[in-house]
Amino acid sequence: MNGKSISGRAWRLALLAATSLALAGCQKEPASSPDPLQQGAAAFKQGSYDQAITAYLQAIDKNPQDHIAYNLLGMAYRFKYNQAPGPALKEKEIAAFTKSVELKPDYVVALVNLGTSYYYSGRRQKAAPIFAKVLELMPNHPDAASLKKMIAEAGTASGNQAQPAAASGSQPAARQEPPAR
Repeated sequence: MNGKSISGRAWRLALLAATSLALAGCQKEPASSPDPLQQGAAAFKQGSYDQAITAYLQAIDKNPQDHIAYNLLGMAYRFKYNQAPGPALKEKEIAAFTKSVELKPDYVVALVNLGTSYYYSGRRQKAAPIFAKVLELMPNHPDAASLKKMIAEAGTASGNQAQPAAASGSQPAARQEPPAR
């Protein structure tokens, strides 16, 4: 009887362990909040740029060092600006790309986006050294010919060739505004 009692205890323990594991497997894990970057991408794809902006800002709140979130935020501002142009949106676009580049200075995607924002907003002198840095980092960039052309146009507009930004991270020269009349 003593042998039966021990195996009975072992059996009950094994049954209790199996039941506990089965119950644990049936319980649903608490729903985790959806990834804001994925939410932003879905909203962006649908053309809901305000929702995309909100989602990307949430991603940045979660991780203020996320250079990709800042780049995506800049893109959402760009597309919103294309729907309803306004200087505040253009500056938010530029600020988001700038922050992305500050966080990861060799992030070519954000560099191209920042340079493009400057270029098409008429600030070609600011765009040129950014494009030059892209070509320095990635000489065979798929848009290398276009970037070189935009650099040359910026140099022609100012009367001199645009120079690449120094590796030390110096800022491009500010554009000179004509005197007020």
